[in-house]
Amino acid sequence: MDSAKKQAVRDYCEAVGRGDGAALSKLVTDDYTHDFLGTTVLAQAGTRTREQILNQLGVFSAALVRPGKFTFHEMAEEGDMVIAIFSGECELKNGKQFNGDYAAVCRFKGDKIQSMRELMDTKLADSVFA
Repeated sequence: MDSAKKQAVRDYCEAVGRGDGAALSKLVTDDYTHDFLGTTVLAQAGTRTREQILNQLGVFSAALVRPGKFTFHEMAEEGDMVIAIFSGECELKNGKQFNGDYAAVCRFKGDKIQSMRELMDTKLADSVFA
């Protein structure tokens, strides 16, 4: 059984897959920040705020044929930090597949995610979203 923090990370990804901004909002702090790491075009915008991530979620979910699915392979927790390695399967309306691998470091304030630093398959992200 997962700890509450690990479950929050799983719930966050499930909310992303469903495009469920209301659920995601309940999982993050008001001062939540999100960084995409690496050389992907998604990283060029820099650190995103809670509102920016919710807006991006709307755009992403509108592009999906059906909700995305995420599979977690490894998770570790220490103090206020959860690290997760997972993969996702998403089919886009433009016919492209966005089936990628991810690593995320989540920091918590209490029981809510305060920040996420996400590393993804940058070549795949750019080929689908650039």
